[in-house]
Amino acid sequence: FGSRIAQEQHLRNQSHLPAMPVAAAGGSMFCVSGAAVGAALATLFSNKKDVNSGHSLGDMLKAQDKNLELEMEKTKSAHTLMLEGLQNVGKPASWEGFTMAEARELNQKMKSKFQDITPIEVLQNLQRGNARFWTGTANRPEVNAFQRRALIMQQFPSTAILGCSDSRVPTELIFDQPLGELFVVRVAGNTLGVAPKASLQYAINHLKVKVLLVLGHEGCGAVKAAELPAEKIDEFSEDLAIALKSMKEGLDERRLGCAHDGRARDREAVVSNVKNQVRKLFMDESVMKKVTQGDLLVIGCFYEISSGIVDFFNYLPKDLQTEEVSSMLQQERPVTHEVSNYEL
Repeated sequence: FGSRIAQEQHLRNQSHLPAMPVAAAGGSMFCVSGAAVGAALATLFSNKKDVNSGHSLGDMLKAQDKNLELEMEKTKSAHTLMLEGLQNVGKPASWEGFTMAEARELNQKMKSKFQDITPIEVLQNLQRGNARFWTGTANRPEVNAFQRRALIMQQFPSTAILGCSDSRVPTELIFDQPLGELFVVRVAGNTLGVAPKASLQYAINHLKVKVLLVLGHEGCGAVKAAELPAEKIDEFSEDLAIALKSMKEGLDERRLGCAHDGRARDREAVVSNVKNQVRKLFMDESVMKKVTQGDLLVIGCFYEISSGIVDFFNYLPKDLQTEEVSSMLQQERPVTHEVSNYEL
């Protein structure tokens, strides 16, 4: 340690620096001022000349700092411009607020865009949104006050979703969609009771949605409860027991009995329930009419909570298949998984 102090004293003598404060304690010496060391070394290096350029290291460091500040200013300016661009989406050219006439004009633009998009394009948009979600690149789209004002007058959702009430299945996040795009009906077990069916009929016949999804999910508690023996289900409250028994009727117990892996059985039970709800939808004449006309796609889905991935599968009950509809489904539906048809 003493040799280190001697070296530092030699540096100070060479650079004419003030003595570094030290103190003696019990016959040994130790440094009591780290700031003094920093100041001394900084002054030393600032006076040392670069043999090639003739500039001191201090001057070179100052020049580098100045360049860094300029680069930071450029980056800050670019970031500011980007944010301003994002904030101005959907705003009038000169943004000083908005009038109701401008909001109505934007609403008409939204309507025109909605009318032009096809069911296939809507489905592809949902698939791309889910891909962004599970890969961690979601846009998290939000709308500004101007766009919200335009949406007050009329909504144009492209998709209706019958989903589960489970808190882990937030549909707008899963599909990375903004306000006004999804008409969502959420009920435990994504079952088609009176109120959910009426809501979906409104979406199909009045809002003219292009795609209808029935979205089941991994680890659905309602489906697991529906797999219990009937006597166990009777122990629940009356309304819940009725809902679970209705769901139980749509589960293929024979097929589920073939699944020996717990996770595989869980998925098969949820998919079986989704298929049953899809079948009920196809039994609605207004739904079938829209499907045969090519105005509506009805798709079953399975959301895997653990990965974030939604599987879209093509399903039409055998007893409801016609040559016209089956041909259209095979040719026009882009899906991630083909699920073989079987009787429920």
